[in-house]
Amino acid sequence: MKSLLRQLHRWRFLERLVRLAWGGSRWLAVVAAVLGVACFADWLYDKRAEVPFVLRLLATAGQAALAAGLAYALVARAWAKAPPLDQLAYLAEKAIPEFGHRLVTALQLNRPGAKTAGMSQMLIAEVTREAGEMAARHRLTKLINYRPVGWAAGVVLPVLLAWGGFVAAKPDLALVLLRRQALLGGEIPRSVRLENITPEVWPSGAEVEIRYRVSGEYTQGMAGTAFVRPDGQPADDYPLAYEKENPDGTATFLSKLPPSSTPFTFRARLGDGRTRTPGRVDFEPPPQVQTIDATLLLPGYLGGRAAQKDGKWVTLPYERPQPRGEVVNALPLSEIQVESTFNKPVVKAVLIPIERGDGNKEVDGKRLDPEELAADGKSAEWTFRTTPKTIGYRIELTDPRGFTSPAPARRGVRMLPDEPPAVEFRKESNRNPDPTAFDGKGDPRIYEWDFPVALIPSAQAGESETGPIQVIYSARSELGVGRVNLAYRVVPRGEPAENVHPRDDPGERFYKRLPLSRTAADTKKVGKWVPDLGLFEKSFVGFGRPDRQKAQVEFYPVPSSNPAAEPGELEGGGRYNFQTNGLRKKSLDGSETKLEVGDTVEIYVEVFDKYSTYLEGKKLPARLAGYTREAKRKTIVTEDDARVLIIQRNETQKKLQDKIRDIATDQGNVFQPQKR
Repeated sequence: MKSLLRQLHRWRFLERLVRLAWGGSRWLAVVAAVLGVACFADWLYDKRAEVPFVLRLLATAGQAALAAGLAYALVARAWAKAPPLDQLAYLAEKAIPEFGHRLVTALQLNRPGAKTAGMSQMLIAEVTREAGEMAARHRLTKLINYRPVGWAAGVVLPVLLAWGGFVAAKPDLALVLLRRQALLGGEIPRSVRLENITPEVWPSGAEVEIRYRVSGEYTQGMAGTAFVRPDGQPADDYPLAYEKENPDGTATFLSKLPPSSTPFTFRARLGDGRTRTPGRVDFEPPPQVQTIDATLLLPGYLGGRAAQKDGKWVTLPYERPQPRGEVVNALPLSEIQVESTFNKPVVKAVLIPIERGDGNKEVDGKRLDPEELAADGKSAEWTFRTTPKTIGYRIELTDPRGFTSPAPARRGVRMLPDEPPAVEFRKESNRNPDPTAFDGKGDPRIYEWDFPVALIPSAQAGESETGPIQVIYSARSELGVGRVNLAYRVVPRGEPAENVHPRDDPGERFYKRLPLSRTAADTKKVGKWVPDLGLFEKSFVGFGRPDRQKAQVEFYPVPSSNPAAEPGELEGGGRYNFQTNGLRKKSLDGSETKLEVGDTVEIYVEVFDKYSTYLEGKKLPARLAGYTREAKRKTIVTEDDARVLIIQRNETQKKLQDKIRDIATDQGNVFQPQKR
């Protein structure tokens, strides 16, 4: 009986293995095929876009559920449903007629708990013995149907061969696809690989350039596509083209986008390569100048102002604020101090002076780094010196991202017109400069007259003298009044005067020059300056009426009325009694003689500004001087003619006084009530 049971158990085990092979092969074939389809779908979808993780999770979960279900249906159930021993004995009896019914009977009667009551034990033993002997003569496992094993091989081998060939041909791709199905991540290898190297932040309104570093099997003629989706707007696509070759063997491909300020995401495809994750571009304002304040620092030749600095008194240059940074009337050698604020922190702020070049073209000057850049990077200061060709300046900014000003702030600089000092003669007058004096009151016109120069015989025999010429002048220059000369010449009677101006006669061939001395005065002692008389209010003090013509101030540079804010000596003037008695005239034969009646004395006032005196001190070419518009000309007359002229002038003055008095009376009567 033991031999029979041993064969039946072995038969059942082998039957289970056959069923397991058939079910397992079908399970493996289906699972591998589905896995292949999933990997192919992942690879195909990945060519266009990154597969969402949720979709990958669902695919993996579906495959796991399918594998579990098929394992139960095709493997577990097949193992569990193997035929019982009684059925196997029955199949053996059908296949081998010699057994009759002995195998099944022997199994059932010898099973524990079998109902053998009333049956002969000898008979049971005999049947069992015969069944065992018959089973020993036959190998029951020959009755097993092994055809499902062949079917299993036919089902699973094609799938395994397909997977094996794929793994052998593309081991890296196969490994990545399997890892992705296991949710372990990884990038699917392509023949073309793209790496986004586009900066994440761009200045607002800029033309964005999307760049990718491309490696793998690419060519310069390849063309790809960049897919751009602005926030809240539909997507658009732009061509992606070859730009340059890189030293490391990769290439850069470029896609240019129009100017924009709307953030966007983007992807790209080139050949079979694509970006795994979208890139993003955000915008922020580029650095811009918000305010510009400029201060014109006047040159040192105009002097300076006293101020306290660090507890000490120092001399600082005079300043002139320039609204909004536009500089007007900048003086030679002056400096411009510029303060500017920005809309955001910057790491570099450069001021570039602009000068006029050949053909009035603009030429950039030396780039100036700021003297002081604020700790927060939002303001800076510069100081630069002007030149005769300075016409403006601009400010260029660079922020920490490397963004620069799209339109650098620019301001103009207008240099003061290069003009000589303005000089004019004042009317000759015998008015007292003291307004409280009797002959210092009234309309100034009644004191103005053209003093004649007479030839007066001297007490010495054969000698004669000529009187002085009163020269009153005033001058003004934004560059300060530096020094003054009288340029004079004598034109002999009856001889033509050379048509020449003092500015054209620096060698004094025709004109001689008389330097006028600079006068320093204490106005508390001498009184206020009277410009139209070229004197101080108390200049006549100590002089009798006949000697007042001796009172003179050769050259007085007027100090500033506000020395704390404005430079002085921008104006000047004086009164000089030019003595003609010692003058000599040069005749045509070259000889020099004293003045005679009919000779003419011609005088110009020549004024140099302080810039000129500064250049002279540096031994640089001198500048042009300023002159009175016309010369003061005095013709020598006889004493009698001078007397007649004085009488005529007195009569004219009396008529003018009467006329002024009548006008004053008429104006006063206008406001008087009329008598009825």
